[in-house]
Amino acid sequence: MLEDRIRSFILEDLGKGSSVGSLSDDYPLVESGMLDSLGIFQLVSFIEEELGVAIRDDELTPQNFRSVSAIATLIGERSSR
Repeated sequence: MLEDRIRSFILEDLGKGSSVGSLSDDYPLVESGMLDSLGIFQLVSFIEEELGVAIRDDELTPQNFRSVSAIATLIGERSSR
């Protein structure tokens, strides 16, 4: 599941937590400070390299990265184009 891959990357690769189950799909990543500008950059690299989905500069907004669910929606929209 896409959300699980995103969640695992945030928790394991960015070192932002210990348990995949501890991060809900709607947890406020940017507001809580769990995902900062560097983390967004690393996450975009992961999305582009591992998932093969290009993220445009104008899509790099806090709104698109506010939660695991929002990130999955963005990826879904980009991959269907």
